Amino acid sequence: MKNLKLLLICFFVLIGLAKANAEPVKLWETGEIFKAPESVVYDGERGFIYVSNYTGGLKNGLPYGQQSISKVNLKGEIIKFDWIGNLTTPTGICLFRNKLYIVERFGVVEYDLKEDKVSNKFYIKTSKFLNDITVDSDGGIYVSESDTNTIYKIKDNNVEKWLDSEEISQPNGILYDDGKLLVAANSDNYLKAVNISNKQVAKIAHLGPGILDGIKKCGDGYLVSHFMGNLHLVTPSGQVTELINTRDAEINIADFEYIQDKDMVVIPAMKNNKLLCYQLGQK
Repeated sequence: MKNLKLLLICFFVLIGLAKANAEPVKLWETGEIFKAPESVVYDGERGFIYVSNYTGGLKNGLPYGQQSISKVNLKGEIIKFDWIGNLTTPTGICLFRNKLYIVERFGVVEYDLKEDKVSNKFYIKTSKFLNDITVDSDGGIYVSESDTNTIYKIKDNNVEKWLDSEEISQPNGILYDDGKLLVAANSDNYLKAVNISNKQVAKIAHLGPGILDGIKKCGDGYLVSHFMGNLHLVTPSGQVTELINTRDAEINIADFEYIQDKDMVVIPAMKNNKLLCYQLGQK
């Protein structure tokens, strides 16, 4: 009997380890139907994925106010392509308390999901490249400026240059988590953590050459993407594990979304004009 119990314990431990180390499985892939999708976010309350169509830069001669946010279901089917229009090359998007925050070239657009309309606009006086966005627990909005050393903060309708430091030079993806601002710093390819209260910067992990893009919470650690086609899991101690590699297929991984309760990652393949969805096998 003791041997049987021991065998059963070992069996369930092995099953758990196998599940924890399962290979990601692709669930679906859309056609090339988007316009340079740069960022995606999942609205769990309404069951939709929102996609920013960056299309291209103003330097390419594109007109102002011609881009949009698309609404998609969890199967990758478009509900409405130009759901939120009149945007100028939108990049990062995030959700906070029924508001969708959208980074465009002139600042941040606040979209009220309950009222289904634009509820505010925050202008940031810069000609540089505003990129990603996150919101802290008090409603403070942070925006990265990727061709500088700057992160802006918007609070109570006031815009300030919150951090200007070479320690976070060329910031792309940002994520607020429990008193810290996670930053993908592309000057040295480190994932870093900025203490919100004193702005001290600590290195978490080096992810190698390439453009670090999206950051999402995953368990106790973080998922971080290389734009050219790699998705990594980074532990709090700095251990890095590659989960997905689409680099050889020349499929980009831009500012992705991780849906915790479904253990799914939705990838905007920006240069491929499509979305991909994987079951990660991390739960």
